[in-house]
Amino acid sequence: MRFTNAVTALVLVATSLAVVVGLAVGLNLVTAVLLGVIVLLGALSVAVARKSDRGAVGPATCAECGGLISPNAPYCKHCGAPRS
Repeated sequence: MRFTNAVTALVLVATSLAVVVGLAVGLNLVTAVLLGVIVLLGALSVAVARKSDRGAVGPATCAECGGLISPNAPYCKHCGAPRS
C-alpha cells in the first residue's frame, strides 16, 4: 500500500508542476499535448502500482510432496500427483 501511495503522490506532484509550468509559459498546442501525455502516463503509473499491490499469483504447494508447482499445472512436476 505504501508503494501505491508514493506513486500517487509523485504523480500528483509531477502533474501539478507540469500544469504550473504550462500556465507560466502559456498553453500552446505542444504544451497541451505534452501535459496530456504526462497525465496519461501518471494515470498508467497509478494503475500499475495499484495492481502490483494486490499481489501476484505465486506458486502453489503440492499436497503430496510439498514441492512448489505452477498454479496452472495439472499435476506436480516433482511427484506426479494430480493437483487438488
